[in-house]
Amino acid sequence: MDFKYIKDLSNIEISKIILILLLIGSMLLAGGCIDSKEPDQQIGELNFILVPEKTQVQEGEIFKIHLMLTNVGNKTINVWKMEEQVSYDINFLFPNGSKVPYECGVISRVPLNNDDLVELHPGQSLNATFNSKCWNLDNGEYILNAVYHTSRGESITKPYWIGMAESNNFTIDVVNGKEPIELAVEDVDNTTGKINIAVSGELEFLSYEDLSDRSDIILIGTVKEVLPSKWNTADGMRPTDDIYDLGWHDVLYTDVIISVGGYLKNPLPEKEVIVRIQGGSDGYVSIDAEDEASFSPLERVFLYLNNDTWTDTKDFGPEHFVVTGASQGKFTLTDDGRVTQFDRSLTLDELLETI
Repeated sequence: MDFKYIKDLSNIEISKIILILLLIGSMLLAGGCIDSKEPDQQIGELNFILVPEKTQVQEGEIFKIHLMLTNVGNKTINVWKMEEQVSYDINFLFPNGSKVPYECGVISRVPLNNDDLVELHPGQSLNATFNSKCWNLDNGEYILNAVYHTSRGESITKPYWIGMAESNNFTIDVVNGKEPIELAVEDVDNTTGKINIAVSGELEFLSYEDLSDRSDIILIGTVKEVLPSKWNTADGMRPTDDIYDLGWHDVLYTDVIISVGGYLKNPLPEKEVIVRIQGGSDGYVSIDAEDEASFSPLERVFLYLNNDTWTDTKDFGPEHFVVTGASQGKFTLTDDGRVTQFDRSLTLDELLETI
């Protein structure tokens, strides 16, 4: 179209042409928006838990890292499948907070689609297991955590949860491969006891879910030290030399120091906690409370704990916890990734799913 012809057009005709062009442009823009429409974002509440196979390892030792993503909200949501570098990242941190370099390289991938979504109902969990092979961990102490994350910009058309969920922290101690792991341990000496008293009672059965619901904290750790037993007196000594004068409220207890590898419920800043059990030995009197949990030096444990509210022991000695449901709230972790209690054995993932 030449300029002479444009000049010959009336103002009304020019306005019509401009209007048509604007309509065509609007249609093109609208079409582009329809093609690139992002999926709706779902609102939900997720809990992301990390549990290492071990919290004390030797240099070069590879250990498993268990992950569990749980829908703790009241709505069913779509989430990304658990895949390292895609939906979650594992981090090892130096004491100064900087990250240990990731040695396995960054993966390349195609955009995710609807097949990469998992429908997660309230209370349901997704589990994944990775390992420490991608980090060079020298002698020292590290913080281990993980982050679950989703974002837009994929080829997904269904609505899904978009956001980030951070896991709990675990402390990982790495020692020189030529040196054994050493912890200060002092065993209670029962060999000189002259009087043995057995104490028993009836316990209310607690399911795994009951243990979780009724516990103030849940943790994984290692038995660092079993302290000498004490009586609930000001000086910790037996209140009378005549055992027949001992009353119902005269209690012998034993404190156990636990090196915390990580908290799974209500994390505390302390790296050590004291767990108090009834019974023990003062060198002359030995009391065996058969329903109480027992602890061995260097034992790796999974513990459900409560604040001590028992009048006869709560105000004696340092701040401490008691095992929820007595022996029911203590599990032993084995090297093959299982937890044992009495004659029962289950995988760590199975127990984590009940929290």
